[in-house]
Amino acid sequence: MPENKVRPAPYLNDPQVAIQLSHSPHKVFIGGRGVGKTTIIAEDIIRYFIAMPRGKISLNGLTYFHIRTKSLPPIIDHFERRGLYRGIHYFVGHRAPKRNEWPEPYAPPLDYSNCIHFYNGFVVEFNSFDRPEMARSGSYDGMIFDECTKLKKTAIESDVLPANRGNRDRFGHLRFHHGTLFLGTMPLTPDGDWVFEYQELAKDMPSRYCYLEASAMQNIKILGKMYFRDLKRVLPKIVYDLEVLNIRRKQNTNGFYPLLKASEHGYSDSYQYDYIDKANLPAAGNVFDCRADKDCIGSEPLYVSFDFGTSQNCMIVAQWDRVLNEIRIIRNFFVENETLSVLVQQFIDHYKCMPVRYVYLYGGSDGNRKNDAASRNSYFDDVREQMTHSGWQVQLRAELYEAHHMDKFQFWFKFLSGEHPGLPAFRINMNNAMETFFSMDNAPILPQEFKKDKSSERRKDQPRWKATDLSDAADNLFYWLLSPMIGEQYPANEMILLPGR
Repeated sequence: MPENKVRPAPYLNDPQVAIQLSHSPHKVFIGGRGVGKTTIIAEDIIRYFIAMPRGKISLNGLTYFHIRTKSLPPIIDHFERRGLYRGIHYFVGHRAPKRNEWPEPYAPPLDYSNCIHFYNGFVVEFNSFDRPEMARSGSYDGMIFDECTKLKKTAIESDVLPANRGNRDRFGHLRFHHGTLFLGTMPLTPDGDWVFEYQELAKDMPSRYCYLEASAMQNIKILGKMYFRDLKRVLPKIVYDLEVLNIRRKQNTNGFYPLLKASEHGYSDSYQYDYIDKANLPAAGNVFDCRADKDCIGSEPLYVSFDFGTSQNCMIVAQWDRVLNEIRIIRNFFVENETLSVLVQQFIDHYKCMPVRYVYLYGGSDGNRKNDAASRNSYFDDVREQMTHSGWQVQLRAELYEAHHMDKFQFWFKFLSGEHPGLPAFRINMNNAMETFFSMDNAPILPQEFKKDKSSERRKDQPRWKATDLSDAADNLFYWLLSPMIGEQYPANEMILLPGR
């Protein structure tokens, strides 16, 4: 059996020390990104491991993958700093070899694939919150919850906490037996605000509950000043304040495009009235086409972006005014319970008099799927074929995968802020693309995870243009067109096709 020589921690910052010195069995620590929450987890595991031979605790996280790839590496690093080495003092993902003759917990797991097995029989068992019911059959001597503000309160209370039981006759003398440790960042949405209930419990019962908040600045000795300068540069202020400085949001900013404003980004000077009057439109019964659009530049190509669907199809049309350095959504088209070809024909008809017939084609990755069961062509193939047949040159620029919602949110925050001089200004035609503005302005964030709430696309009591489809079309264009100019989203070895002909 390995010699038990756990070294003192080389360094702990003030919040880490405060958590360690607390005598309360139930602790909540809400800290900024980089403050050292995984160090606190490692310290708590070591405390249990030393005091409870053959005990068992659970480490709860978003998914098994997240625990093993995000939470575990810095925990293992801290173990090594304390003199505990993998393969000598503990094993991860399997039970110790039989030749080691290490004991097991009093309530041993049947499967060690998501466990840490220590030489004194102590075990840390991982529980994933995409399968919280798996904790129901367990029996634990303590619980640790990583990324707690992203975990569902109902699952914690109904599925996980009831398993914090047993071994009172063996470890009941320890004040932290059956203790809980919750760690996370400041909640981005109201769904995580349940952690603040512990602040009130700590006021009423300080001997039982400890609640602590801390900015990542508390760990500046380890992180260095450049860490904060870099994050402040790349993160939107709302995200930096919440996730780094640990500042509570002042209000529920639950919109996916919180900086979008009609007064700032919209314009209504839409029509070329000289042409309309000369052509006697619409009195002569003629229909409007692009010659009546004041914001349509005949010498510049069009950027079009689609959102495809079985019951609806929609598209936005944008242009880049290089002189004013503005990129504008100048028009949108949408159809419901019609084929994709009907939508594309609307575009072709409206821009039939366009002097330059060059299109950059964007859309979601689902555009690579077959248009219908009987077709060999994808949505993009059908769009290109129809446009090409009408004399347009089409360059497909759609990506084969979807960007993460947080990446898109952060991009839009930077883009709409106007604080990045390298980016063109965003403008939207409030007459000819009003539906796109409505779709973006009313796109909320899911309360339980940081994603755009697309439930409006399933509603039957409103026109489909009021749903989030057109906002998705805007995402598919602007994110992939302009995010390379910001530069954080791409690996260094990924080739980017920059805007231009």
